[in-house]
Amino acid sequence: MDVLALHRRAVERYQGYIRSFIDIRDDDIRQEVIAQLDSGKLWPEPLIQFNPAYKIGKSIETLVKENVLRSELAKVFANYQLYWHQEQALRLGAKKQSFVVTSGTGSGKSLTYLGTVFNSLFSTGYGKGVKALIVYPMNALINSQMEELKKYAETYQKSTSSAFPITFNAYTGQTANEVRQEIIAAPPDILLTNYMMLELLLTRAGEEQLRHSIFKTLEFLAFDELHTYRGRQGADVSYLIRRIKALTQSPVVCMGTSATMSTRGTFDAQKKAVAEVATKIFGEPITSGQIIGEQLERSLDWSGTVPTGNALATPIPSEQGLEVLKSHPLAIWLENSAAIIETEHGLRRRKPSTAGDLIAALMETSIIPKEQATTQILDLLRWIAAVNKRQTDQGERYTCLPFKLHQFFAQTGSVYATLGLPKSRKVTLEPGIYEGADNDFVFPHVFSRASGRTFICVHVDQKNARFLPREFNDTDARDGNDFGYILPEYSQQEEDVFWTGSQDDLAALPASWTNISAAGLKLKQDFQARAPREIYYNRHGNYSIAASEECPLKGWFMSAVKAGLLFDPTAGLFFEGNTNERTKLTTLGNEGRSTSTTITSFILLSQLAEAGFPIQDQKLLSFTDNRQDAALQSGHFNDFIRIVRIRSAIFYALKDAPNQTLKSSQLGQNIRQSLNLALSVYSDNPSAFPSEHKAIDDCLEKYLTYQAVHDLRRGWRVVLPNLEKCALLEIDYEDRVENAAFEEGWKSVPLFNELSKEQRAELLRDVLDYFRLEYAITSKTWLVPGAISENIQTIRSKLRPECTEPKELLGITV
Repeated sequence: MDVLALHRRAVERYQGYIRSFIDIRDDDIRQEVIAQLDSGKLWPEPLIQFNPAYKIGKSIETLVKENVLRSELAKVFANYQLYWHQEQALRLGAKKQSFVVTSGTGSGKSLTYLGTVFNSLFSTGYGKGVKALIVYPMNALINSQMEELKKYAETYQKSTSSAFPITFNAYTGQTANEVRQEIIAAPPDILLTNYMMLELLLTRAGEEQLRHSIFKTLEFLAFDELHTYRGRQGADVSYLIRRIKALTQSPVVCMGTSATMSTRGTFDAQKKAVAEVATKIFGEPITSGQIIGEQLERSLDWSGTVPTGNALATPIPSEQGLEVLKSHPLAIWLENSAAIIETEHGLRRRKPSTAGDLIAALMETSIIPKEQATTQILDLLRWIAAVNKRQTDQGERYTCLPFKLHQFFAQTGSVYATLGLPKSRKVTLEPGIYEGADNDFVFPHVFSRASGRTFICVHVDQKNARFLPREFNDTDARDGNDFGYILPEYSQQEEDVFWTGSQDDLAALPASWTNISAAGLKLKQDFQARAPREIYYNRHGNYSIAASEECPLKGWFMSAVKAGLLFDPTAGLFFEGNTNERTKLTTLGNEGRSTSTTITSFILLSQLAEAGFPIQDQKLLSFTDNRQDAALQSGHFNDFIRIVRIRSAIFYALKDAPNQTLKSSQLGQNIRQSLNLALSVYSDNPSAFPSEHKAIDDCLEKYLTYQAVHDLRRGWRVVLPNLEKCALLEIDYEDRVENAAFEEGWKSVPLFNELSKEQRAELLRDVLDYFRLEYAITSKTWLVPGAISENIQTIRSKLRPECTEPKELLGITV
């Protein structure tokens, strides 16, 4: 698979998702936004990070011969060639000295503390209680390490034809109660846990036996990902370690690993900084000599000089293997220019760089033009990925100059602009207070979801008769002043005029907003602030209620105090008081972090599927900051999957229907058939008789009908518009065209009787759409409260509970 092509397509699809929400009517703002997006402002060029080769150390067998390690370790880590940092850590561990290993991802750091513990257990005996506590920041890492320990046990068993004598187990919140009881009754030699569970072990009733075993026999305490313990959490962990060491009967060796403990300053300064942190956490003096950093070596054939000039234009033989790659001039140049740098302390990693940086460096070093340099760099990266893929497929542990792509996505924010006419104002995507030499305010601009018209967010400084910038989500009425939006009117041309305050405009307002007087319609006092009020202003934000030379710009002010915007005059829409402001107006984008994560995850997984990866390999790992965010993201993933499935089912139901048309009464049945689910998926009675099977299917069809109707609610999902909003689904009304053509029936209906049958059919659609979208539809079978309650009871009784998410449909809990 071409990882560069995958990355390009993934970014393009994400861009397409973000751009699909951009509906800005003002040309100058839209053009500036598009220019900024085209420049990569929200999705900058990815960073390419190379993983240099780690310096090879002595083998396990050699350390056994030197009497550093027990011979049994050669059977646990059979034919295992150590890296230099692994060797050094095992030497310290064998001497019962604490250490911290700071090496890159994938460098085998866990072997350093596991090998140390195994070596001690083979020396002093096992089965006597907990000898080692290994603490991880996440349960996922514990689960992964458990699998690795099982592999080590299998290797030992194959080498010796006897069972692995060292016992190990995980003790977390995910551990079943019966397994916990077994661990308490017979503590394993190695216990894997997280620091929160370790804290509970020291205090919780019912676990005294395990606690006493730890205090009596513990010799090793290892913390993986040591850099995660900082701030308050780091203080908690340091006190936890001190409490354990104060209560144990034997000295405890502390071990830690991290890939990112320190990256600033010289190599010696980094080791010193890590030693200071480790001293604070472990509660014992840790010297720089106990900090083991990575040592690197070149992956490619090195003659002592970096290739330059014409050598770098050597064609990329992408079909060749590892040996050719190791001697290719451009590959050697890339390793020395982008992966490693030679220092007085040996080879060190270089900082990640972009493809653009590499191309520029190649052009500077050689005589290659930009187009050729681009081709050379990208072809070389593809060749490296292909060679390493072959190495991995052949079971080889070592790869050659592997690299990772780091793509960052910035969250879309507001558009900011000075006040003024189009093309005379300054437009930017950067927040700020002032712009330009005249110190004009920069105001956040948001846009009507329905019309794309501009709404300028303002605070009203009534004392100084001036508009001040207001962030879209700022709803604080400062000093009792008003706040809301300016709707600029740029000219008197028909396309610019959306409100005049005339009687016709007032007649379009809800009847509850107006009174009828002798002079005609008049706004009620309570709603005068809700309708547009004529205002004049200048580019500095000064305003007045009358046009003047000082305030030449015309607009309409709409208050957003209390209930927010209740009326969008640019689209003729009215909103309920509890409607979220972001469902009426939009900033540059709609996505939050959860949405971006879900969308990018979906794009990447779909790319893996399109590339032909087996279903078991179509996987992605997502990290979040804390449990709450992880739970939120998990819910976001599940909700997205559910919505995509129901919409996909609707799509295929329509696709398979005659003339690709369905009646509402057929919706549930056709969706169920397109899903093609086994009965066991949605019923606890998979062996039901045909009559019961049909009743269960009827129940599922009812539920799917509710799901489909629920998903079509107006404004229901801002960041995941429904099929109708995306123009992928068209809803029509039965016999609309035929009824419109029935001239006799319209003779007594004003306006309708003056239209042609085609015009009448179109007007009927508009009227019915208006009632369906703005008000409601009703059905005695489906949508009246009694029918909903009855159908909910049926759904509860016949479908599996886990199949009926979410629990709320049409405002009623299932």
